[in-house]
Amino acid sequence: MKNTGIVVASLVGGMIVGSALTMLLTPQSGPELRQQIKDFIDKQSDKVHDKLDKVHEKVQSEIEKVACKCDKQ
Repeated sequence: MKNTGIVVASLVGGMIVGSALTMLLTPQSGPELRQQIKDFIDKQSDKVHDKLDKVHEKVQSEIEKVACKCDKQ
């Protein structure tokens, strides 16, 4: 089971490195490449922010539940 996690992490890491190398080695003009990289980073940043917002909402919900239980005691 431990090896499965390592294999998955290696696969994902390889995909990221491969994607980055493909973007950098593809014949494109400098401005096109910079725009493509910027768009990719913006998209990934938006995904991370959305996930963080969901986690924040869940944490706040759990805090409110605990606070309600404390008030009842």
